[in-house]
This record gives sequence, C-alpha cells and structure tokens, in this order.
Amino acid sequence: MVFATLDMVDDQIKTAKSVLKGLELREDGCVYVIRNSIRWAFYVHHGKLAYASHSLDSFERLERHLRGLSREVPALNDKLRSQLRLIFDDPNPDNAKYKVTSEILCTEYLALLWLVNENYLPKPLASKLVARMAQEVIESFLCLEDGQFIEKYYPHLLRNIYCKLTTSQILDVVEKRLQAWYSLGPTICSPHQCLYLVSQTSAARRMSMDTVQRLGRILRGFNFYQLGALLGKDPLMLAKQLSPMIKDGSILLRDPLPPFDLLPPTYRLSPDEEEYNINQLSETLEEFEETANDGISSISQVLAHGSPKTWKVVCIDDSESMLSIIRSYLGSEDFQVTLIQDSMKALMKITSIRPDLILLDIGMPNVDGYQLCSLIRKSSSLKDIPIVMVTGNKGLIDRARAKLAGATDYLTKPFVQSDLLKMMMRHLI
Repeated sequence: MVFATLDMVDDQIKTAKSVLKGLELREDGCVYVIRNSIRWAFYVHHGKLAYASHSLDSFERLERHLRGLSREVPALNDKLRSQLRLIFDDPNPDNAKYKVTSEILCTEYLALLWLVNENYLPKPLASKLVARMAQEVIESFLCLEDGQFIEKYYPHLLRNIYCKLTTSQILDVVEKRLQAWYSLGPTICSPHQCLYLVSQTSAARRMSMDTVQRLGRILRGFNFYQLGALLGKDPLMLAKQLSPMIKDGSILLRDPLPPFDLLPPTYRLSPDEEEYNINQLSETLEEFEETANDGISSISQVLAHGSPKTWKVVCIDDSESMLSIIRSYLGSEDFQVTLIQDSMKALMKITSIRPDLILLDIGMPNVDGYQLCSLIRKSSSLKDIPIVMVTGNKGLIDRARAKLAGATDYLTKPFVQSDLLKMMMRHLI
C-alpha cells in the first residue's frame, strides 16, 4: 500500500501563511511541510485543522501543556507525565510498537489518545489541549521566511478528532500574538530564549527583595514557554512583564538551546522593514509601554503565592566526578543535595533523609541501580518519591528495565545543566 505522495514545490516562492491557507483545499489527511530540517505536520479534517506539530522535541511540548492542564485535572501529575514518556517517547523509532503508524501519526498524539481512552483527560479538555499546542506550533511556522516549501501528503490516520479549527480562526489569533512578540524585539526575539537573573540590586528597584529572590529561584535558564508552564501563565504575558528588567540588564537572555535554536525567531527583519513595521505597530508599542508598570506588579503577584522551598535531592553514583558535576549544576540555594557513592548504604540514608527526588546511576558495583530502585519502591515510606535513572546507555532494553524497576524517568549521560534543570522542573517545581 502506498501511504504518501510527494509534491515538490517548484520555483514559486510561497509564504508560510499561504501554505496554511492552502490546507482548506486539502483532502482529509496529513500535510507534512519540510523546511530548514524541520518537519511540520498539519492534520486536516473537512478543510479544518485537527492537529499541528513539528519534529523538534514534540513530547516536551505535550508535557508542558499537560502541566498547565494539571491545575484543572490533578491526575495529570508528574508521575503520569513520566509514564507517558516511558511508554510513547521511544528513543529508537525502528523499534516502535506502531512502526508504520509512527511514521505518519505524531507520537505525542498517540499519548493524547491514550490519556482520553484511559479516562485521565476529558474530551473537552483534550480539545483545549490540542488548540493550545496547535497555536504554539503555528506561531513558529508563520515566522518562517518566504521561500520554497516541500509538501508531502498522507492519508488520514487520526483515529479520534478533538478539535477542528478554521484557518481564519487560527490566523486571527496567531498574527495578533506575533505582532505582540515582535513589539518586544529586538531584545526578545524568541519564546525559546533562556532567562537568568543576573542583578538582584537592579531588579530590587522595581520590586521587593523577597520577590526578587523568588524570581531568582525561577529564572534558572528556563525559556518563556517553560516559565509559562511553571507559573500557569501565558508565555507572551510573562515576556511582556519581564521585558523592562531584560532591557535594563537585570535579567540576562541567552540564545535558545538545541534543538529549539533551529526554529525561526519572532523578530528578524531588515532595517527598512523594521522601521516600516515599527510605525505600523506604534499603537501596540504604546499599549505595552503604558502597561509596563502593571506588568511588574502582576509578576510580583504571580510569584507571591506559596513560600520558597529548598528541595531535597539525593544523588547516588559511584563516580565522584559525576556527583561533583550534579552538585555544581544544581547549586546550593534551591536544592539540598546529598551525594552517596556507596549503593549498599544508600537505602538507609534515603530513609532518614526522605528526599523530594532521587537521581540514581544504573551502573554501580554490588547493588546496581535497577536493584536499588526496586528496593526503594518496596518501602511504603519511599515508594512515591520520583526516581530518575541516570545512565550512559541509550538502548531500548535499558529503558524498559528502568520502567520495570519502578523508575519515574530516565536521564542519559552526558547531559548539560539545562537537561538536569528540565528534569527538576518536570518532577519538582
């Protein structure tokens, strides 16, 4: 059976907007748009958009949006989100359970179907989730420069449809949001830029020192999308509120981390075009300037809820150098880090500490990580603590063994600080 036809776009120059509008004329199915090494997937049903995704860590996008919905559905907690990743986010597509389907149907959509079928996610909220994720994807897609687009068409394989959006609906919302993102440039040029608080003294001129300290705990290299998931707020709203402190140097912005550095920026125009667009957006700019002070007040209110917590993290690894790296990555302000080299003594120490999270190396002498994880899960007082298995092995068998042993998640060596902090965000913050 032939699953796809390939439509190579000729020398005609297209815009991302025209490609989206062309979806209205497509038959039911999936349109893949390939551009700049990124595969964009648009699922069409009766001329309307049923789902949208792109190939850059789509499961991270699902996890963030599920985290936002967890305020409405507590069952969508970190334990369930980790379970989803272990089930569906297969690191080796060649071994995927649904080999043919996985080439055509986005993996995170399979996870979404599972959540609905297992009664974790009501269908009305599934519709809301799909709409939010589609909006985020299309915001990035519309930032692509004009050029040649390669399109592939596949027959329809969506087993359930929770949301149907017209192109006019999408463009009306997304183009206004992109104008707002553009108005924050050139300082803020991507929702995936990473934020760090670098000057508490400067920030304290705008808010109380208590709020500054809370802000410093949050701004540890997370991007605007991740901050939105952490705080339950629209990333665009947070960018607007934090913009004054970014401009005065209180907050440092760094370029998006891979793979998100491949996505097009929200601010990228020639000088002449910039001048023209700034004039066209003058009303929007004035609106942002008028509400800047209100934004600082709002961010203070967002951070005011709940008292700061120092998270207790236990790291078990026979490598002293690896333990040192983890300690340096986590720092000393937000995390109380306990390092354990001897796996034979680890269970007793964990029982007395009662940590909030355990980082557990797999390859240790005497008692290996799998065995220790199983022992921890047998303890009534420790069984619910998140356990992240840390290993240099990337194979499917190792991942399956970690799941059987009771691991909550899986972190592959070598990893950088942002990888570890993302894991902290997933299970603690």
